[in-house]
Amino acid sequence: MQNKHTYDAIIIGSGISGGWAAKELCEHGLKTLVLERGRDVKHLIDYPTYNTPPGNCPTAVISPANNAKKIH
Repeated sequence: MQNKHTYDAIIIGSGISGGWAAKELCEHGLKTLVLERGRDVKHLIDYPTYNTPPGNCPTAVISPANNAKKIH
């Protein structure tokens, strides 16, 4: 016998928009399925700059306005 599942909503992709949509739908009581094909992301391992202050990240972009505040 094959099990059948029904959902109120199916989200394709768990990026920032998909994750937020799933959160909102679940909070409003909808039975929600999220489908993701990306690799498993490991907390801290895959985000090595997580605890680095914004200005110290090697890829940080410092705007002229922020730079001026540091100089004065």
